[in-house]
Amino acid sequence: MCNIKVHIAIAIFGMFAGFSAALCFGLEYYNYTATTMAIFSGVSATVLLYVHLAYMKGWMLEWPPARFTCYIWAGELVKFCQNSWENPECWVICVLSGIGMIGCLVYAGVHHQTLTSEGIKGENFWITSVWFFMLSKWTSLIGIYAKRYQDATTLPLSKTPPVAIVPEKPLEKELQYF
Repeated sequence: MCNIKVHIAIAIFGMFAGFSAALCFGLEYYNYTATTMAIFSGVSATVLLYVHLAYMKGWMLEWPPARFTCYIWAGELVKFCQNSWENPECWVICVLSGIGMIGCLVYAGVHHQTLTSEGIKGENFWITSVWFFMLSKWTSLIGIYAKRYQDATTLPLSKTPPVAIVPEKPLEKELQYF
């Protein structure tokens, strides 16, 4: 695991990349679906930055468990699906999230969209599929780190299981002296 400052720098880079790509694709190329996905990607990188800062500054210690659950369910779907294929609801969600990116790739291929400077003007689904992937990457990182930080902040003090205290029966104790 890298240093948390490296994770913060990567999240800041993701914010910058998402928001600057949104400006570029919106103003220069008029590709509004890629612009929308780049904005969502930048917002997801911002949330990831907040998760890292909350862990580093200790704000996470005051979080209610519901906030962890919200972040984990918002981004953990990819990792969760890889670990439990027997859960059909999770499998369906993973397949549907992959269909969005694959749908863009198929649409771009069928309609012979190109990646030349002239070909990416207007709606180009090759570029949109890249930003679908970036969005899924940032949201899965949110879920992974929220779960990792939750485990780190809510660990029990002892790793040994608690010792069961069995109360003695008072009659047996009295009968032992006779």
